[in-house]
Amino acid sequence: MGVSIIVRAYDFKGTKYLRVTSNQTKFIDSIVEGSCQSDAYRLAYDKTNMSSKTIWEAASRLSKNPKVVARLDQLTAEKEQNNRMFALSYEDRIINKLWEIVDQSKNNQIRLKALKLLGDTCGLFR
Repeated sequence: MGVSIIVRAYDFKGTKYLRVTSNQTKFIDSIVEGSCQSDAYRLAYDKTNMSSKTIWEAASRLSKNPKVVARLDQLTAEKEQNNRMFALSYEDRIINKLWEIVDQSKNNQIRLKALKLLGDTCGLFR
């Protein structure tokens, strides 16, 4: 028996909790990882004796399922949040390194260049 995931979905009446099957979860995860809908369907479901056209149609229907849409939206938002956090962390490391250069460099030209880059980062010279 497959494991199901409960997804919080919103509609005009409020919050609904929807169950996503294990096959739907495999389909969703494959899409989030970058597979096209047909490939994701092939990975998630038994597709013996199914033509490419039938798989494409089934994948298309599945991708419009409200439970699948809600879970895809949820995972996409989480992925975007993680990407933003990574970008902010990377930016923070660069800024800290520039401040380190400003504080420790004995070469005034290098210090000035680091300060200019810091100013550009903060939008001071626009």
